[in-house]
Amino acid sequence: MTDIVKVKQNNVQVYPQTHWNAVEGKPTTIKGDKGDPGQSATIAVGTVTSGSTASVTNVGTSSVARFNFVLPKGDKGDPGVNATTTSVATTNANGLMSKEDKAKLDGVAKITFEKVGEV
Repeated sequence: MTDIVKVKQNNVQVYPQTHWNAVEGKPTTIKGDKGDPGQSATIAVGTVTSGSTASVTNVGTSSVARFNFVLPKGDKGDPGVNATTTSVATTNANGLMSKEDKAKLDGVAKITFEKVGEV
């Protein structure tokens, strides 16, 4: 066993500075006992709403978390460039296709299937 001693100079205790690397026999790591497994947890999103200040609130528990989010509404963006809205075509007006193509499409015979038995 190692003795614990006081260092004195002229009968007065002094405290010398010692660098950690100069200590012999020091442990390189201290390992404790392995703990028990922790409790499994779940996380789910509750509500997401807009508000003036961002926040997240756990309305569940520490092991069954359910987070409600409040997100600030962003500024209105700039209008798009060259954006168009096209109407549905009719036999009288052009739209997503020409009125002539719409008339041709409407004139195509409708094919129906009727079940007559099983194989």
